[in-house]
Amino acid sequence: MIVAQIRADLPQASKDVNPSNALSSYFPIRTSDRKNKEIFDWDTVLGFTVKNAYRKYQELDVEAFKSGVEARFIGKLVGEKFWLVLDKMYFEREGFYNIAPEFLLFKANKKQGATASSRLGDMYSSLMQDFLPTEKLNVSMNFLERELYEELKEQLKKQSGNKESKSKKNEQVIGNNEYPYLPFLTKHFQQDLHFLEEHPKYLLSKFTDFLRLYAVLYTSQLALNLGSWREGKPGPKRCYFILESEKASEERTNVKDFGFGQLNRAMHNIFPYLAMSDSLQIPKARKQPIWKLAQQLQESPELAEKLSNYAEAFNERRGLDQKIVQTKDPLAALEQLLKLSKDEFGRGMSKHSINNEYVQTIQRELCSNFIYSRGRIGKVLVINQDYLMLLTNLVIGKQEKMRFHELVLAFESRGVFLDKQSHAALIEFYERIGNVEKMSDSGDAVYVRKTI
Repeated sequence: MIVAQIRADLPQASKDVNPSNALSSYFPIRTSDRKNKEIFDWDTVLGFTVKNAYRKYQELDVEAFKSGVEARFIGKLVGEKFWLVLDKMYFEREGFYNIAPEFLLFKANKKQGATASSRLGDMYSSLMQDFLPTEKLNVSMNFLERELYEELKEQLKKQSGNKESKSKKNEQVIGNNEYPYLPFLTKHFQQDLHFLEEHPKYLLSKFTDFLRLYAVLYTSQLALNLGSWREGKPGPKRCYFILESEKASEERTNVKDFGFGQLNRAMHNIFPYLAMSDSLQIPKARKQPIWKLAQQLQESPELAEKLSNYAEAFNERRGLDQKIVQTKDPLAALEQLLKLSKDEFGRGMSKHSINNEYVQTIQRELCSNFIYSRGRIGKVLVINQDYLMLLTNLVIGKQEKMRFHELVLAFESRGVFLDKQSHAALIEFYERIGNVEKMSDSGDAVYVRKTI
């Protein structure tokens, strides 16, 4: 029998229930962030994402790296004047970041906003799970870039030899502190990262866009799947986007019913559900998604009483005045607790504005590039041409071309749904940039090529 990861010390009395809500897993935004703007520095997020991917836990010293590079060049080049040119090119203008993805490790150094940015980096680590970068990266470098790369390897070698670094590496295995909440998206994230690795220059030019794209995919699919925890392992939920060039209208029922409005409502579950899930689980143990917790609870009916007692204590301590049912069904008990957590932030409650502001922060910080206002229909989810081409290249991946119908299904498997009107606009877009191939007038015989 699987033992559910429910805390043995769940509070039994209202006085033992901590009045503060805490969220420490599966999402990078905290309620304290809601009063701040631009909480994420995307350069720093890049650094933490690469840092976690390469399992490097200490900061790299830019000045030590620069000194090492200078020593290399002074020893191989005549005079110091040429070094001044290189210094300006690679350090003053930060050109070394464009050599290879590993150089982005320097962006993870501590600075303002690093805490929030590291949490966002952890979100991508949760998506990566056991992903490991390819050891030998296929990057074309000139003589100068090769010297910088060799010096970076020396710096990393020194770091890996540090005893503190080794112990830290043993303590912190990226991806092991959280089971994936969205296994289908984790699979795609890993697949897309491996594809980008094979095109490192493209990766460097599109890395921020890639992370921003997956931020909205993860956020939307997490929000839409949270309420379906009884259904088991999540799958892609309908979430309709339109193209930037399109007009939105009331007649587009999928865009209206399964677009921004649906997502906005679902986002109000993120904090209450995840905070309650956190409070139920054993501290410092590997966190489990609610759907996985529910699966385990089905095999642990004896926990129903403990969860019901916690619901009574929670209800009284938070002043919710809801009717609590003592049940022998652990899933009913869990459902009751999740409803209580959501009710705490419901209309008419003192904390209602907190969750509203939290959702606004999510939309501003993680989804702003994909939310547009379009006349009478209001806000809609939009994917612009840059993100559309990036997604197209990722989906086609190692293939040279893909049948349009299969491309659309691959979009949907990542959480991007388009209606029939958008399909027509999408084909027009591909024709305009010249990467579509029509074998006949039939829509099934339309192929799309990648642009890299």
